[in-house]
Amino acid sequence: MSSCIHSAIFRKIMLMMTLVPALWICLSLGHTAAANTDTTWSVSFRVNMTKAVDQHIFSPDSDFVSVIMDHGVEPFRLVPGPGYTYTGFLFDALDSGVTYNYKFRINDNKWETVDRSLTAEPGTVTVTAWWNDDPINYTSFTVNMTYPVQFGLFNPDVDTVCIVGTMNNMAGSPRMQRVDTTLEYTYIYSLDPGSIQQYKYRINADSSGLELLNKPDRIMRVPDTLLEIFNDFNNYNPAKCLMTFQCKMGYYITAHHFYPSTDFVDVIGNFDEQDDNNVLFDTDGDSVYTFETYLDTTWFSKGPLEFKFRINGDWDKAELPDLPNRDYTFHDTINQNPNIFSCFYNNLDPSILTPPWAYDLDIQGLLVFKKILTGAYSYENVNGIPEDSTTYQWYQSPDAIGSSLSPIDSAHYITYTVDTLDIGKWLVFEVTPRAAYGDSAAGLPVRIISSNSISAWDVGLYENSGLITLAYPNPAVDFITIKARQEVERIEVINYLNQIILTREEIGSTLVRLSVGQLPRGIYLLKATTKSRDWGVVRVIKY
Repeated sequence: MSSCIHSAIFRKIMLMMTLVPALWICLSLGHTAAANTDTTWSVSFRVNMTKAVDQHIFSPDSDFVSVIMDHGVEPFRLVPGPGYTYTGFLFDALDSGVTYNYKFRINDNKWETVDRSLTAEPGTVTVTAWWNDDPINYTSFTVNMTYPVQFGLFNPDVDTVCIVGTMNNMAGSPRMQRVDTTLEYTYIYSLDPGSIQQYKYRINADSSGLELLNKPDRIMRVPDTLLEIFNDFNNYNPAKCLMTFQCKMGYYITAHHFYPSTDFVDVIGNFDEQDDNNVLFDTDGDSVYTFETYLDTTWFSKGPLEFKFRINGDWDKAELPDLPNRDYTFHDTINQNPNIFSCFYNNLDPSILTPPWAYDLDIQGLLVFKKILTGAYSYENVNGIPEDSTTYQWYQSPDAIGSSLSPIDSAHYITYTVDTLDIGKWLVFEVTPRAAYGDSAAGLPVRIISSNSISAWDVGLYENSGLITLAYPNPAVDFITIKARQEVERIEVINYLNQIILTREEIGSTLVRLSVGQLPRGIYLLKATTKSRDWGVVRVIKY
């Protein structure tokens, strides 16, 4: 696609987006829970209709979008917001632990073709989607060349500017297109969501025209949305000042709450209306994640900046829950006092004693009457305090989601012998980690539910194969880790219809971390195969 076509598409999208009032509206429908509902549950919906508008199947001037759910929940309309994003909030209409199927619908007759579901959980479940899961991934790069012109470094009549970066193998993009009569130049890419791109701008095809000489590349993470990036050439603009955010993630990495290979951390605040690219990066390999942005100097007087850090762009994983935003007074740097805000994620300061964590829980053994089960877990204390006097508790559950737990008397050990009263029930292992000493010796209790209900006889269905030694956590929500005796070359996830619904190939490792967040809730077979065609199967539950 030529740069002219790219520009035409992007301008069309931007023009359509400006037609929608820039106001977020939250829809309160006042649904009332049934008398037997044991708590209140709510869902926040947000669906992007930009692609539907572009395909002429949705007109924002005359059409509307609704959410249609099962289990007797009444259909309701979403409210238009900026960028053809429609939002709504469903209050108190869901029952705890129940899984609801739903779809978005245009007017009264045009349905999505994708299947969707959600499970009611404590607090608010957030649903963010594109219509029919069909996103637009246009990223627009715009560079301001005003100051290179003023300093005689760029002549708009004869010179050109392009992007040199990983998105074009450092070969340089075609010339960026001038925006009308301004000194802003733009180019549009369709980049893979989640990819990390590094780049700089360059005048003409001469290496001497490359900006930020002897300085690091610009770096960004591509979101699953439309994104407009605006830079000043060489980061020079007298009306702006550098602001640096630093967040130390070492404790969260050590405690296995943040995985650098798959997770990211961003900062969200009142300083930036577009929050899709405020991603921090660990460029020095020291677990200190950094984000640099240039803010208008008007923030010197209208501050303070207010913000929080999040993991994976998810407000449910934001730091400092139920606590005020962080704040910072943005100031002039004329006295060589740079604007740098630095903290530990969630204020996990090494000088402050922190409760220990238990993670990677598992229930090992046959889920059969008279068999001995063993609870397994990993202990972590970021202050280096050893474990001591950790407590355990086993529970019965009538179902695989643990909706109602009954503690088992005297089952306070890491091992448990299955009783006749457990047959047909699911067992839950709970561990409360405790440190040997310190003001914060006890951590929070963590639980895992058995992969199947207890059987009255041993039919060999629940044994891990000789190849797979461990699959945890089980049940899983977002990821599941598989440990094997040999290097695994292929992983297959098989549903109850014996259909292969997810595969990973050419792995070559005895430790595999598999993303299962996209799978519907249910019970699956996980099959691992080696290069020599040895294989093993284990049952897993996806929450």
